[in-house]
Order: sequence, then structure tokens, then C-alpha cells
Amino acid sequence: MSKDSMTPKKSDADTHGDDAADEMAKTIKPADDIIIYYFPTSYSSQKVLISVFEKNLRFKPSIVSLFHGQHMEPWYVRLNPNGAHVPVLVHGDRVISHPDRIIEYVDTLPDTSGPHLVPPVSGLVGQQVAKFQESLEKIPVDVISYGVIFHPQLSEGGCQLPVAIQRSMRENFANRLRYLITLSTVYPDLRDCYLAKSQTAAEKYDLITDQERVKGHIEQLGNFLNNVEAELRQRYSLDASAMPEAMYLFGEDLTVADIGLYVLITRLQLLGLLPLFVPSSCFPLVHRHYTLLAARPSVARLTQEVSRLRYTLILEDIKASGTYVALGLGAGLVLVAAYYLIRRLKTL
Repeated sequence: MSKDSMTPKKSDADTHGDDAADEMAKTIKPADDIIIYYFPTSYSSQKVLISVFEKNLRFKPSIVSLFHGQHMEPWYVRLNPNGAHVPVLVHGDRVISHPDRIIEYVDTLPDTSGPHLVPPVSGLVGQQVAKFQESLEKIPVDVISYGVIFHPQLSEGGCQLPVAIQRSMRENFANRLRYLITLSTVYPDLRDCYLAKSQTAAEKYDLITDQERVKGHIEQLGNFLNNVEAELRQRYSLDASAMPEAMYLFGEDLTVADIGLYVLITRLQLLGLLPLFVPSSCFPLVHRHYTLLAARPSVARLTQEVSRLRYTLILEDIKASGTYVALGLGAGLVLVAAYYLIRRLKTL
């Protein structure tokens, strides 16, 4: 996958669901003026993808394979020198690398439809959504994710990824530090960027290998989810017979808050943390909200994106020089990882 020619000027769940996703896909045609770089199983990418599918945004998709280390390649570091991995939206000279800023930007674009995902903060609903987003942003999902992989005993339900995949991810994280330092010497013009990223990775490695600190971050999820359940109980009845066909955290339509909660619960499910932190007996409305969101065409469309990932990875294995793959996941193991991620997402 060659991207060297794409260099912007400056940085600034059922059959019905599948059919609905197919219909939505027909309305989302690639456009040359908007490019979104993403990886379908990335936490932040999933928030953005569901949002742009809800808005029926026309854009050109470009997958940046985290499995193959494409987020560390020079062309991508030049595109996103100070940001995290993915996603990144490019629209003309504008480059946006923060997922929440991407969603806010897309929500203001003309020629889109769907719900107003980011209500203005001048109104009560907008203020509630903004406050929720601030709380969600404080949850270190990457630390929790890798923390569970490094310390599987922290997951009561057990991480859903195979043990071999988890072992490779642990090894891959350590290899990333060495690879970034090597790249800083190979590309002098990007030396500062690569060294900064290696420093960030080193600090995160120290954090995720500290079991007590990871445990502390996981335990903090309890207060957040208790507040979410309480918010839903103010709006909806616990009577199963009175459950509505749609549930939203704030207002009368879908917002970015609902999408963020859905993606968070999906990640906790994958990590095996739901039995401890979100049991249905204690969080019935959170579970109901999750089930209803999972039935939306935008989520079915995301599942299709993940399903197509296996073919993308096969093509990348054929084209890859093997530099990063040799340092991290082997080619065959990459495909096994994708298979399990796809299967797990389809069963959620």
C-alpha cells in the first residue's frame, strides 16, 4: 500500500442489520476530497467510522495497518507527526488527527445527513454530551487494553483473544520501542518525531507493565459506568415490557455520546471485563442501550469493514517487505489475529 504520493500541505447484528448496512453502503460513495486513514479494529477508528456512517459521509477510505506497523512509516508520521496512531481525516489542506475533533468536523459538513451527533453547547443536551465526552476521554482505553493483555489475571471473564495472540502483542510492544529508535536514525528529518513517539511508548510500557497501576485504571471504570446507568434510569423505566425501541443518553436522538459508550462496552467485552464491571443484573439499561445500538445499520457496516480486513491483511502480507512484521506479529499470526477479531465482533 503506497501512500507517499498522498502528502497534505499542512497539519492542523442480524440479517436485517446486514441488509440495512448494504443499503447504507450504497449511499456512501468514495470521494476524492475527503480521505480518512483508519484501522477497523482500532478503538478510536471505530468511534469515527460509526459516526461517519451515521452521517452518510462521502469519503475515500485508506486503511493504515497497525498489524504491519504502517502507522510508523515515514509517510504517515509526516501526515500525523504529533498525534496518536489512527484515525486521521484529510480534507484539502486540513488534517485532523483527534477522533472527537474529526466527528465534530464531519458533523458540520454540508451534503451529509443523519442525526446531529454533536449538539451545540449553548443548549442543555450539548452541555451534557460535552461533559460525557470529557469523562470518556479520561478513560485510558489503550492502557487498560494492553494492561489486561500483560496481566490476564485482571480479567474475570478472560480476554477473548487467543493466548498466542496476546503473547505476540506483548512482544510486539517492546519491539516497537527499538523500531522507533532505529527509524529516527534512518530518517533524520523525522528524528524528533520518532524519538518523541519512542519516549511516549516507553512511558506507556512502564505503565502497562505495572499491574497495580493498571488495576487502578480498571477500577475507575466502576464510577463511570455507575453514572451512565444512573443517567439512563432517569430517562427510562426498568420494566422490560416498557422498554422503548430506541434509547439515548441525552436528548431524543443519537449523539456521539451513545457511539462512544457503545465502542467502550465493545472493547470491555473483548477484554473480558464485562462480567465484573457491567453485569446485566446491575446494569440492565446499559445492556439494553448496547443491544439497541448494535442493531443500527452503522454498526452493521462497521462489522462489514472488519470482515473485509482479512483480505486487506493478506494483500499487505504479499506486498510487505517484512521489516516490521519480522519484529512483531508473523504474517500467519496476523491473519489469525484478524480472524479472531472478526469472529468476536460478529458475536457481540
